[in-house]
Amino acid sequence: MSLPSMRGSHIVGLVATIGIAYACGTQSHPFSMATAAAATNGGVMTSAAAPRHQSAATALESTMDVTVNGEDVHFVLHVINTTSKKLELTFPSGQTHDIAVMDAAGSEVWRWSTGQMFTQELRNQPLDPQGALTYSVHWRRPRAHGPLTAIATLTSSNYPLESRAGFALP
Repeated sequence: MSLPSMRGSHIVGLVATIGIAYACGTQSHPFSMATAAAATNGGVMTSAAAPRHQSAATALESTMDVTVNGEDVHFVLHVINTTSKKLELTFPSGQTHDIAVMDAAGSEVWRWSTGQMFTQELRNQPLDPQGALTYSVHWRRPRAHGPLTAIATLTSSNYPLESRAGFALP
């Protein structure tokens, strides 16, 4: 049956089915909080890389690096396909990742995507076996101080992934 010849009830059923499939594929999976001690070296403060985290399907692993240099904080999310097959990551919009920073009380003090606009187009990103993707984000002149936790999220609907790293700002 072609789409133009479908009646209203068939289209409603199709839309409902797609919505349920989408909702089931976008469930997030919690990961334990990784702590990383911050060290100071010649005026440049860097935190150790966070431990690897695996996606729910265990096909992807991630690590995150946080570097504090003067008035800038640099975050790098590394995503690795640990399988021997090519994966197709699905993103529901132009946004592929996000970074949020939480204070010691668990309150969000900064989010990279706030105020940004992303296309509303579904897109796919192939990832070769043992291949890697890297996403970099800068936080300029943060006003927060003390111990913080960065939470990086891969916004893929079929391979959602989260990675955390602790760091400190003077």
